[in-house]
Amino acid sequence: MTTWYGIDASRFYQYRNWTNTKGNLCRSYAAAVLIAYYQDYRTEITLPAYLRQPFADGENLVAYLRLFIQPLGYSTIACQVSLGISRFCQYHQQKIWARSTPIGGITRAIKRIDQHKPVIVGLNRFLGSTYGNHWVVAYAYRIDENGTYIFRVHDNWGAYQKEVPANWILGTVSFP
Repeated sequence: MTTWYGIDASRFYQYRNWTNTKGNLCRSYAAAVLIAYYQDYRTEITLPAYLRQPFADGENLVAYLRLFIQPLGYSTIACQVSLGISRFCQYHQQKIWARSTPIGGITRAIKRIDQHKPVIVGLNRFLGSTYGNHWVVAYAYRIDENGTYIFRVHDNWGAYQKEVPANWILGTVSFP
C-alpha cells in the first residue's frame, strides 16, 4: 500500500474542472486553486463575493488573478507568480502574502505539505518534465521504493490526482 503524506485528494476533487483551455495561463489557474483552497479549507483568505463564493467555481478568480500575475499572458517565473498573488491579496485586503523559491524548492514543498498547506510548483522541461514548463498545485507526496519523492498535484490540464517526480520541480510559490 502506498502511503501519501499531506492533504487528501478528495479536497481537490471540486477543482477538477478548473482547466486551462485558453492557452498559456497555467500559473493563473494554479494560483486560483491555491487561493480557493485557502478560502475553502483554511481561515487565512476571505474573498469578496464577486470574485468567488466558497466552494464555487473559479472563473472570475482566474480572470482577476491573470491581471496581477500575467497581464500580457506570457510565461512567468516563481517570483512573478508570488508577487502577483501578493499584490492580488493586498488589493483585496487580505493579510497574507506569497513566498517563492526561485530554484529547487522540494524542501519548501514538503514542509508546506506537512503543514497541510498546498504549494504551487513549477515543472521544468530541462529537468525532465514531460509537461514542458508548467505550473501545478502540489498537495501530497510519497517516497517510492527507490527513495525518490513523488508529488500528487492538481494539474490545470484536467487531472487533480496527477503524480509527478520531485526532480522536475524548479521553483515554488506558497503562503507562509
